[in-house]
Amino acid sequence: MQWVEGYQTANVICCKLPADLIQLASTAGVLACSSLSRCMQSLNHLAGERPYECDKIFAEAHLPGFDLPWPKLPVKMWRLMLRSAWFLGLSSHTESIFASNQRAKQAADMLIALAQEHGSVLLMGHGIMNVLIAHHLRKQGWAGPLHLVLKDFWHPTVYQKA
Repeated sequence: MQWVEGYQTANVICCKLPADLIQLASTAGVLACSSLSRCMQSLNHLAGERPYECDKIFAEAHLPGFDLPWPKLPVKMWRLMLRSAWFLGLSSHTESIFASNQRAKQAADMLIALAQEHGSVLLMGHGIMNVLIAHHLRKQGWAGPLHLVLKDFWHPTVYQKA
């Protein structure tokens, strides 16, 4: 799916960043992010040249893919249909929901270890993977929102050890 490849490699255009997010980034004990280019670019926009931990374990759970010349639908429609199919178990050309969930547990464990070592950690991550990681953080006794805001790319969510 050519539009997915384009999305993965596109440059991130930065906007005015929320003050609370800038504050979180400047006071975080350590910064972490996914190995996907748009995530690293976003963290650079937010934190400048500050070093960070980069790991593919935090990468987004990709959409299943098909190379169909039809039907012609808006990208948002394809994303909704393909993500729904993924949640139902379709994982053509990508990691299954089960494998993504296992990876999210490992990511949560890594974040907990980083937080214990550095006092706090800021993760620049991706929508669905952030939801899966948050689920595992809550299962391990961390308090934070039950539902993450996925429509705002710069919306911080805070989890704390209960």
